[in-house]
Amino acid sequence: MEIPRSLIELKRAADAADDRYRSNSGENASVALAVWSDATAALVRGVTAYTEEQGVPRQDVERAVERAVRPHLTMD
Repeated sequence: MEIPRSLIELKRAADAADDRYRSNSGENASVALAVWSDATAALVRGVTAYTEEQGVPRQDVERAVERAVRPHLTMD
């Protein structure tokens, strides 16, 4: 499945925000959590739009995005 670059970038942004959240504490963690929440919501919106556009199951798109971001992992 061909995954749009925008979805790959959204996934990377959500992953980076998750990493920042996990490595912060206190007030910085609150800001990082807000950034993670926004990044994750954007990713969900992007995946949802793509699944509706392409008529493919959401889970298939999520797996394909994950493989595109981390090709060294096998998820099947």
